[in-house]
Amino acid sequence: MKTAFYQTDVGIIKITYQEKISKIELVAGIDDKDEKNEITDKVIDELKEYLKGTRKNFTIYDFILLEGTDFQKRVWQELLNIPYGQTKTYKEIARGINNEKATRAVATAIGKNPLMIIIPCHRVIGSDGKLRGYAYGLDVKKKLLALEDNN
Repeated sequence: MKTAFYQTDVGIIKITYQEKISKIELVAGIDDKDEKNEITDKVIDELKEYLKGTRKNFTIYDFILLEGTDFQKRVWQELLNIPYGQTKTYKEIARGINNEKATRAVATAIGKNPLMIIIPCHRVIGSDGKLRGYAYGLDVKKKLLALEDNN
């Protein structure tokens, strides 16, 4: 696996890839295996445009290889149906995959989302309207939701 690192408004984003991108995540630092290429540059350009509020939809899905269970992939696909600037609850996501009783399993799958921002798990909230966990902390989740709310 290769990695590329980019400094952004939310921190250092690490992109992990071989032929296609399999993971986009926030990390604490850059290591010495920083191997950027045209694809990682295109992905980060779109992420930076999103973070500036000038991009609402991504076009880089052809560069991505989703790795996970069938259930996880169904959940992640359902997250892609949440429009920019809107939120859904974990229960609504479970309903969206026709498995209303799987709310906890949905939350677990969301927690394993390999592609931060691109698969918008930050748009999922609790049934009570409150923010629930986010792999990169509630401060980052609040920032992403505020960005979308203001655009």
